[in-house]
Amino acid sequence: MKNLSLLIVPMMLTVLGCSRSTEENRSERDILVSVGDSVLFQDEVERKIPGGISADDSLAMFHEIVDSWIETRVLENVARENVVDMERINRLTENYRNRLIVDEYLRKMGDNAPAEIDKKEVAAYYTQYGDSMLLEQPLVKGIYLRIPSTDKEISNIRKWITSAAEEDIDRLEKKGIHDATGYEYFADRWVEWSDIAGQIPYKVEDADLFVKENKIFETSHGGYSYFLHILDFVPSGSKMPQEYAFAYVADILADRRKGEYRKNLKRSIYRNAIKEGKLKKGSYDPMESIR
Repeated sequence: MKNLSLLIVPMMLTVLGCSRSTEENRSERDILVSVGDSVLFQDEVERKIPGGISADDSLAMFHEIVDSWIETRVLENVARENVVDMERINRLTENYRNRLIVDEYLRKMGDNAPAEIDKKEVAAYYTQYGDSMLLEQPLVKGIYLRIPSTDKEISNIRKWITSAAEEDIDRLEKKGIHDATGYEYFADRWVEWSDIAGQIPYKVEDADLFVKENKIFETSHGGYSYFLHILDFVPSGSKMPQEYAFAYVADILADRRKGEYRKNLKRSIYRNAIKEGKLKKGSYDPMESIR
C-alpha cells in the first residue's frame, strides 16, 4: 500500500491540474489500480472529490477513496475464499434486498393515502389527548428585525417596534425595513423560541426566564442591531395551544392514516394471493399477522 501511495502522489498532483477524462478517452494510463477483473480509473476518483477544497485535502481524499476501493476488493476476495457459509451470506443479502423492495413499495403506496385532514378530526384528537401534549421549549409571538446599526431610520425603528401598534407596524414595513437583512412578523402565530434565538447573537441560559423578563430586547454585534419584541409567550412544560398543535396533530393523524392504508393494502394483496393459491394457510393465519 505504501508503494502505491508513492505512485499516486505525483499522479494526483497532475490530476488536480488537468481536465477530467471522458469515458471514450480512457486508456491503460488512466488505470490507477486493478484487483482481479475490477479496475479503478482516475476519473472515477476525481468525480468523488468536491471542488473548492485545498490541494492537501484533495490529496487526502484521493488516498482515502483509492485505499477504500482496494481494501474492499482485496478483502472481499479473501473473505470469499475463507468464509465457509457463503450460502448464508447470499441468503441474508437476498432477504435484505427483498425487504428494501417491499419497504419502498409500501412507502410509495402509503404516499397515495388521502392527505387532507379534517379540522374537526384534529380538534377531537386535541380535546382527547391535548393534556399530554406539553411544550419542550417556550413559544413566542412577536416581531424580530436585524438591520445595520448605521441605518438612518434606526431611532424610528426602535420606536415602532417598541410600540407595535398597527400604524407603527405599517410604518415599519413600508419605510423602516428597506435595508433590513432579517425581518419576521409573527404576532399572529406561535413560533418556537429556538427559531428566533438562533437569529440573535446573544447567549440565553434560561429560555423561559428570558422570554418572561425581556418583552423588549435589543443587542448589537458585527455592525448590526437586533430588535425583538415579545408580545406573548407560553412557557415550556405547558399544554400546547390548540392553534400551534394543529400541525403537530395533523402529522400524527396523517401517519396514522398512512399506516391504516398500508394495512388495508396488505390485506387486499394477501387476500388475492390466497384466492390465487399463491399464499396458503397452515397452522398460522397470515391475515392475522396484519396489525
